[in-house]
Amino acid sequence: MTRITKTTILVGLSLASALTTYAAATRVAFVDAFATARGNAFTATADNASAVFYNGAGLTQLEGTQIQGNVFAVSLDYSADTTLGQDKMDDEFQAVPSAFISHNLKDSPLAFGFGVYSPFALGADWGNDAAFTSGAPQFGGPLVPYEADLVYTKYHAVIAWQVSETLSVAAGVSYDDTEVEIKTNALKFDADDDTIGFSVSALWQPAKEHSFGLNYQAKTEVTYDGDTTITDAGKFDSEADLTFPESIVFGYSYRPNAKWNIEFNVDWTNWDRVDDLTIKGVPALPGLPDPLSYELNWESAFIWELGVTRYFDNGWNVSAGYTYVESAVPDQGLLPIVPDSDRHFFALGVGRDYGNFYWQATYQYTYADEREVSGNNFPTVNGDYDLDSQAVAFSVGYRF
Repeated sequence: MTRITKTTILVGLSLASALTTYAAATRVAFVDAFATARGNAFTATADNASAVFYNGAGLTQLEGTQIQGNVFAVSLDYSADTTLGQDKMDDEFQAVPSAFISHNLKDSPLAFGFGVYSPFALGADWGNDAAFTSGAPQFGGPLVPYEADLVYTKYHAVIAWQVSETLSVAAGVSYDDTEVEIKTNALKFDADDDTIGFSVSALWQPAKEHSFGLNYQAKTEVTYDGDTTITDAGKFDSEADLTFPESIVFGYSYRPNAKWNIEFNVDWTNWDRVDDLTIKGVPALPGLPDPLSYELNWESAFIWELGVTRYFDNGWNVSAGYTYVESAVPDQGLLPIVPDSDRHFFALGVGRDYGNFYWQATYQYTYADEREVSGNNFPTVNGDYDLDSQAVAFSVGYRF
């Protein structure tokens, strides 16, 4: 059973497809297709079951029970022209599922939501013959990761309270399960862990034309426990500590009338918490550094989001959005498995609401400024990286 299939079953919802998302470093920012079409500017709107992710306080806007599944598939058209040659990443579409359910208690200010999704993910494969894996260990070569698979699944429960006619607040707790596999030509690290996270959020609507949203996701800390297989040396019990940082999103939505919704969000992630990845438990061996550590020194970054939706009388809607993502990874600590850069996301989506049933489809194109890397910890990584991509998203929901 694959991880994707396992997650789908645990959600308990019938999803025929899957979802992959991407943003700064390893963080997943895009989940819901409607939000994605709006450039992810959704924190001050949050009017479907995916509010569990975007702003739990928005759950108080919903009536009855709502169930929603999402799929976001992305093709990473990544290429690298490094010191020792040119490479291209496997550009097949990747997928990870997400799903949400919400329930608003009748004649009560309380609402509840539950979601299963991936706030962090990574799927990169340059192939074990990538040019940057060549050369002597002191220049990087066999120590530079060419493939990585990070699965981080969050099981997130939220309770929301409508404090007044204009203000709602929410708090959530989550069980987070994560697995990681990193491959170089010298070693393979395979490990997993689980942890607990929490969130708080608020939605303030002082007038029907104006809405303000705030969403905070707390950091989580994991100790990946597993093993490291060293080429020609064997397998060793090992572990690695890693912090997944907190993020905070503020949004403002302006609705001049019932047909328009214009929103701007600013999103900050504290990537400063990610300093290094040190694999402990590996003995000192010829050709390997002691300790076996990758210096990262990632930096906090902002995501700027702008979106607009036009609603029509027959249930149709059309949305467009723009997202600017700041790079969180400096030249010195960049690894090809996380080829981060400043990026521009352009999205266009269409959907229809039939009353009980609704759907949304979105196309997204990503243009990245060409990344010129110099002064890297591994000289074979230095060079130019072209990181354009495209994605499609689809959401379907039902109310009862």
